[in-house]
Amino acid sequence: MTLHKGKNIRLIIAIAFLLFFPIFCNAATAEESEEEILFITSYNADTKYTYDNISAFIKTYTQLGGKYSTIVENMNATDLTQAHKWKKTLTDILDKHPKAKLVVLLGGEAWSSFLHLEDEKYKQLPVFCAMASRNGIRIPNDSIDIQNYNPQSIDLTERMKEYNIKYCNTYEYDINKDIEMMQDFYPEMDNLVFVSDNTYNGLAELAWFKQNLKNYPELSVTYIDGRIHTIDTAVSQLRNLSPKSVMLLGIWRVDNRGITYMNNSVYAFSKANPLLPVFSMTSTAIGYWAIGGYVPQYEGVGKSMGEYAYQFLDLGKTDISSMNILPNRYKFDANKLKEWGFENKKLPVNSLVINRPIPFFVAYKTEVQFILLIFLVLIGGLMISLYYYYRTKTLKNHLERTTEQLREDKKKLEASEIELRDAKERAEEANQLKSAFVSNMSHEIRTPLNAIVGFSSLIVDSVDHSGELQEYANIVQTNSNLLLQLISDVLDISRLESGKLQFKYEWCELMNHCQNMITLTNQNKTKDVNISLQMPKEPYKFYTDPLRLQQIIINLLNNALKFTPAGGSITLDYKVDEEKQCMLFSVTDTGTGIPEEKQELVFQRFEKLNEFIQGTGLGLAICKLTIQYMGGDIWIDKDYKNGARFVFSHPIKKQESAEK
Repeated sequence: MTLHKGKNIRLIIAIAFLLFFPIFCNAATAEESEEEILFITSYNADTKYTYDNISAFIKTYTQLGGKYSTIVENMNATDLTQAHKWKKTLTDILDKHPKAKLVVLLGGEAWSSFLHLEDEKYKQLPVFCAMASRNGIRIPNDSIDIQNYNPQSIDLTERMKEYNIKYCNTYEYDINKDIEMMQDFYPEMDNLVFVSDNTYNGLAELAWFKQNLKNYPELSVTYIDGRIHTIDTAVSQLRNLSPKSVMLLGIWRVDNRGITYMNNSVYAFSKANPLLPVFSMTSTAIGYWAIGGYVPQYEGVGKSMGEYAYQFLDLGKTDISSMNILPNRYKFDANKLKEWGFENKKLPVNSLVINRPIPFFVAYKTEVQFILLIFLVLIGGLMISLYYYYRTKTLKNHLERTTEQLREDKKKLEASEIELRDAKERAEEANQLKSAFVSNMSHEIRTPLNAIVGFSSLIVDSVDHSGELQEYANIVQTNSNLLLQLISDVLDISRLESGKLQFKYEWCELMNHCQNMITLTNQNKTKDVNISLQMPKEPYKFYTDPLRLQQIIINLLNNALKFTPAGGSITLDYKVDEEKQCMLFSVTDTGTGIPEEKQELVFQRFEKLNEFIQGTGLGLAICKLTIQYMGGDIWIDKDYKNGARFVFSHPIKKQESAEK
């Protein structure tokens, strides 16, 4: 279990290093380069898809035992007005990393730029290609008028034969299948609207569409071309379409002004002509706007690249060569099929339908199981309470009968009467303590559980309203988390005070460990607060219990987050105090601050300065007990007046002495 967790931690550190390395190392010179795997991304709009594939590559390559590090460089390719600079940008990146063992090109801009390089030194580089269509175009130079440029579609896989391409994972849009599907859904369609934008991918899709459109001379075509249109002119043209028009969506992210749009372009287009049916050629908008499409199956690219990279670099299989064309599949949105009246239409065989309604007990299986468990616990608690109640009542009746009998023999049995009275008083005291305990525990547990049971009932009664169901489920989860946090904090306090909490010390890389905590807190925050690690930092090997150190710092970060308004900032910092042989950590926020007279109170158990903010009042008490067990101390910086700054010390240990 420990080894498995260690691998997961190393994998997370590797992914974080991959993501943040380009930000901090853009100024790296060629002298600093080393043997590595160089990713060159086009930096187009599909950033999440790029991130997912690079992460899958690193995970697969690392798990197989790959020894080379990875580095990511971005071409920052945007609209076509910058296209004439892409080849120079690409060669600058390649020359910056002369020792790269493998170059991985991601995206059409990177592909096409590389496959038009004539220098032999680039043609000999071992290259992997992925995340682009095989049907590309020649990148225009700066003398070409982009708005009037009508390039021919070219097969990039044919150009790869002149280069040292070891692996290629590509796809091809099947325009014929898309148009046949649209005619099947709308037999009276007489006008096809094709949407493409002012990017390399948009122009490549437009060229490929025009090449295939020759098979359908009976169709009139309206082009919404991002090289020519702004989003406003595109919306105006959509409003004036014929009633029998159907749209085929390629991509629309950048218009002719170079402005990048995300989901707001979808909103504008859908509002311009809500009666216009939309299909997707690329899978874009399927799930929230488009009815469906015949699209490539993009999954599994990163994992496949990682396996081939390991064979090529680490197993020495230099003769490998793989050309993979991703299969296409019909994909539909169940909500849109119903909205447009096609819920009973017979779909093609093996079609993928997303957003199907999920049965209630399948969708909320975990929640239902949890509620049943809580119900059983409550029933068990009730049975135990009833048992003790009737047992106490029986004992009380017995004592009353005994007392009555003793009154009659008071003079003869005074000693026995005194003993029985003491026993009666002890029983009543135990009964009072028991009642107080049951009352307190029932109150503490019942408060969150009332919300769980009540809103769970509302979920069952509102099974047809998905939006409300989500809200109720969120309330169930929130109250469950509050209960779990309360129990966890009480257990931690109990273990710390009894000395049963175990500490496991080991060496860890402090900067990466702190950065991971910053990333985790940023993912869970619910308001716009800037949480960061004070930089720059040098790598530092630190001997500690990583889990307990993380618990302390995350408690302090979360505490700062509660009292820092939106727009504020929270900073984590650490530095070595050589004189006292300790590491000083600090968490600084720009929140409401803590009055000086109450700064000592915040470390007491159940102490809350603001009763309207969620929390048990145990977090800072746990921090103080934990750091004291680790040989340090914690305090509030009284000189800081722009919010609150918590500081704690942790003894440092030299690595040489630890090894001895």
